[in-house]
Amino acid sequence: MQKNKRKRRLRIGRVFLLLLIIGLVCFAFIKFVDIPIRSITIKGNEILTDKEVIELAKLQDYPSYFGVFKIAVEKRLKESPYVSDAKVSKGLLTIKITIKEEKVLYIEKQTGKKITKNDEITDDKIVCAPYLSSEIPSNKKGRFKKAMSKINKNILCQMSEIKYDPNEIDKDRYYVFMNDGNSVYLTINKFDKINKYNTILENIGKQNGTLYLDYGDYFEVK
Repeated sequence: MQKNKRKRRLRIGRVFLLLLIIGLVCFAFIKFVDIPIRSITIKGNEILTDKEVIELAKLQDYPSYFGVFKIAVEKRLKESPYVSDAKVSKGLLTIKITIKEEKVLYIEKQTGKKITKNDEITDDKIVCAPYLSSEIPSNKKGRFKKAMSKINKNILCQMSEIKYDPNEIDKDRYYVFMNDGNSVYLTINKFDKINKYNTILENIGKQNGTLYLDYGDYFEVK
C-alpha cells in the first residue's frame, strides 16, 4: 500500500511538473510572439509625413512584430491617393517602408482639387504643383492631363500657375507663370520641352522674360 501511494505521489508530481513546464513554455512563447516593433524606417515620401505613413500602415501603436504582415501593410498604404506603390520589408524587430508617391500634376484654383494621373484629391495638404487658373474645354482635358504627366516633378515645383491661352494658330496653347518671374508658352504636343527649362536658363543668364517653346524656341526679355 505504501509503495502504491508513493507511486501515485510520484506520478502526480511528474504531471504537475510537466504542466508547469508546459505553462512556462506557453508563457514564454506568448511573450516572444508579443514582442513589439522596435523601429520603423520610411523612405520615398515627400508629400506624406512619416507620421501619416505610419498611421496609414496602422503601425502607430508599434504592434507585435510577428503580427505584422507585409502584404497587408502594403495594401493599406496603396489605399492612399498619394501612394502609387509601396514595399515593406522586415529586419530584426524593424520595419522598412519604401513608398512611391503619385505626382500631383496641378491644382484647380477654383475648387482646390489636386489632380494626379488617376485621382482628384480634396484636402488641405500643401503640395508642390502649379495652379490651373482657367477653364479648359472638356474635350481637351484628357490631352492636357497626359501632357502634364510628362513634366518632371522638379519642374512642376518651379511652375506657379498655368492657364489655357489659345490663339488663332493653335487652340492647344498654354501660358505658364514660373516662380522665378519668367513665363513660358507651350503647346500641348511640346509640354515635355519645359523639362529643359533649367538648362535653357543657364544659356540665357540672369534676366527675366518670356520663353516661347510653342513656336521658334526663343526667349524675349522683358
